[in-house]
Amino acid sequence: MHQFRDIRPLSILSGEGQRRMSSLSRQWLLVTASGVLTTVMIGIPSQAQQTPQTGPALEFDSAICGGAGDLEVEFLLTDAIGDPVHPEYTYVLADVDVQIGPESDPWGDADLAGTLQPGTELPPPGEGSLSGTAMVPGDVGRVGLKAEVDRKFADGRGDERIVLQAETDLDECAPVVPEQAVEVPDRVWGPYGGKRTIPTVQSPSGGQTTHPSVVRVPGGWNGFEYWMAHTPYPSSNSAWEDPNIAASNDGVNWVVPTGLTNPIDDQPGLPGPYNSDTDLQMGPDDTMYVFWRVVIPDALQERIKYSTSTDGVNWSAPAEALRSSMRVSRPLSPSLLYEDGRWVMWAIDILGSPNRMVYYEGGSTPAKANWSPADAVSLGPMQRDKEPWHLNIFKDDTSYIGLLNDTAIGSTGRDGDLLFILGETPLSFENSHFSGIPRIKPTMHDHLYRATMFTDTEFGRPGYRVWYSARMALNPDVWNIQQTFLLGAAVNGAPP
Repeated sequence: MHQFRDIRPLSILSGEGQRRMSSLSRQWLLVTASGVLTTVMIGIPSQAQQTPQTGPALEFDSAICGGAGDLEVEFLLTDAIGDPVHPEYTYVLADVDVQIGPESDPWGDADLAGTLQPGTELPPPGEGSLSGTAMVPGDVGRVGLKAEVDRKFADGRGDERIVLQAETDLDECAPVVPEQAVEVPDRVWGPYGGKRTIPTVQSPSGGQTTHPSVVRVPGGWNGFEYWMAHTPYPSSNSAWEDPNIAASNDGVNWVVPTGLTNPIDDQPGLPGPYNSDTDLQMGPDDTMYVFWRVVIPDALQERIKYSTSTDGVNWSAPAEALRSSMRVSRPLSPSLLYEDGRWVMWAIDILGSPNRMVYYEGGSTPAKANWSPADAVSLGPMQRDKEPWHLNIFKDDTSYIGLLNDTAIGSTGRDGDLLFILGETPLSFENSHFSGIPRIKPTMHDHLYRATMFTDTEFGRPGYRVWYSARMALNPDVWNIQQTFLLGAAVNGAPP
C-alpha cells in the first residue's frame, strides 16, 4: 500500500478534545442473501437495516481531527448483532483496502493499522470486533474501506468470499498552530519519532526494549552526555524485562559503557517475580540513581527498588524504596525527583479501575523508611474510556511537566496515547486530552507506551526532546524506542 511521505503529526485539540466528524457515522453495511455482494446503507433507514441479515458487518466508526491537520479514521468489522454462533464455520479476513479521495476519482490509498488485518479471524458474535485505523490528510474529503472475508467451513466445504464496503464523507480537518506566547497542554504536539537502536543483553544486541528514562548532563558525566535506563522486552517476554543502562553523546547512537554488565537486577519473569518500569535520575553528590518496579506474584507484593552509581559502570546492590501489598496498593511506573533536599515520587496506582495517580514525599535518601503515605493527584478529565497507565515527570522552573501514557479502561496498555501534563503543584495537573504524538506509525507501532523528555530547542524553536516506547500488536508483540521533538515550549524555562 501507498505510504504518505508528507503526513503531518497529530496534535492536541483544546476544549472538547476529539470530535466525531461525519453525519454518516456508524453506518452499517450488511451482507445480501447471496453472501457475495453487500448492501450499502447510508443515512436513510431501509428495510434491510430494520431486519439485519446474518453474517459479518463493516462500519465506519469515527474520524478524529488532530491539531496538526490529520484525521485518525477508524473502521470496525464484527458479526451482525444477534447473529448466533455457528460452530460449523468461521469468518477470516482475507484482504482489506483503504481508498481516500473524491468518490469519482479516488487518488490514493492509506495503510491500515490495528487488528483489521488479513489472516485475522473474526471474533464470534458478542465477543468483540476487529478494528482498523488509518491516518489520512485532513483535506481528502472522503474515505472508504473494502474488506474481503472468507467463510471457512470445518467440514472442508469450499470457502465462500464475502465482500464488504464502507465509505463516508469527511469534514475538513485544519491544522492548529501552537501558541508561542503561553504554554498550555493542548498546544504541545509533534510527529511520531524515528526508531533508535538501544543495546540490550539479548541477541541480537540491538533488540526490542521499552520503559525508557533519559537523563541529560550538559558537558557530560563520566564520558557521556545522555544516559538511559530501559527494560528489554522481546515479544513481551518478562524474563528479559530487567533494568539496563545505556549511554550516548548525541541521544541517537547508544552504547553500553565499557566495563558495565547489564542488567542491574535480574528476575526470572512470569510466573515468578519480574521487573519493569525504570526511572533514571541524578541525585545529590553527583550520583546517578536508577529506580524500577519489582512484582512478586506468589507473595502478592510489589516493590520499588533502586541502585546508585558515581561512574555509570559500577552500580550498588539493589535497595528498597517502597514495598506494598497488592491488596492495599499497586504503584506502577514510578517517576522520581530530588528537590529541596528530599526525594518525591509519583506513580499510577492500578489497584481497582479506573487507575489513579498518586504522590509520595520521601527523605534525603530514597530508603523505604522515609516515605509518606500516598496522596491522590488530580489529573482532570481523561480521554473517553481511558485511564492513566505510565508516566514521566520533570520539574521546569516552578512547574511540573510530563507525559502521561493512558490505556483503555481495564487493559494493560491497549490503545495507549501520550498526553502532555502540566502542574503548578505536585498534587494538581491538567492534561491535554489528546495524544501529542500519533499513535499509529505504519509497520512500527499502534500503541504508545512510557516516555521520557526534557526541554530543548530544535532549529531554533523551543520544545521538548522525547524518547518514547511503543508496541506493534502482532503475534508476538514487537517493542521499540522512538525519538521525536514536541513543539510548544515557549515558557517554563525552555532554552532561549
